[in-house]
Amino acid sequence: MERDSMQAPLCTSNIDVITAIRDRRSIRRYTAEPVDETALHCILQAGLAAPTAMNRRPFHFVVLRERDTLAQLAAGKKYAWMLSDAPCAIAILGDKAIENRPEHLYADCFAATQNMLLAIHALKLGGVWIGVSVDSEWYELLQEVLKLPENIIPTAVISLGHPAEARPVPDTWEPEKIHYETWQGKW
Repeated sequence: MERDSMQAPLCTSNIDVITAIRDRRSIRRYTAEPVDETALHCILQAGLAAPTAMNRRPFHFVVLRERDTLAQLAAGKKYAWMLSDAPCAIAILGDKAIENRPEHLYADCFAATQNMLLAIHALKLGGVWIGVSVDSEWYELLQEVLKLPENIIPTAVISLGHPAEARPVPDTWEPEKIHYETWQGKW
């Protein structure tokens, strides 16, 4: 069956969304085991389910598995080194022809990115969000390597695979960062 005609499989997990949000950590080290097609489709479906401004859905995804491509992208950015050992990565791209307001395009693509990271965690895989700075050398490298049309811009890359590391769950509760009604309103 061709990839284009494949329907996403029914995705299930034994982890609830609150636990996934609380326990998800950035995983940068992976085993050599490949990410199977069912898991990959679940991750992509999670990205496609993200909310977007006016339901415009400006995101596109490029799945990357070729070792040479992953190594080239890893070499192009200091903080993308984990791509060199990742069995898989997903580039999250925004279509300026669909959403021309940059703040909405990025918010929509980042909502998809977060959904995919939560799905990765729920599937007992590991992943990390690699940021793409606008007009950086890596931005240009992504445009070149992925052969992106002019209206398609790279917004993020997720490196993913089976975890070869465990990261502790920190206490992220910081009541001083919560305000009510005004900046001075406290918890």
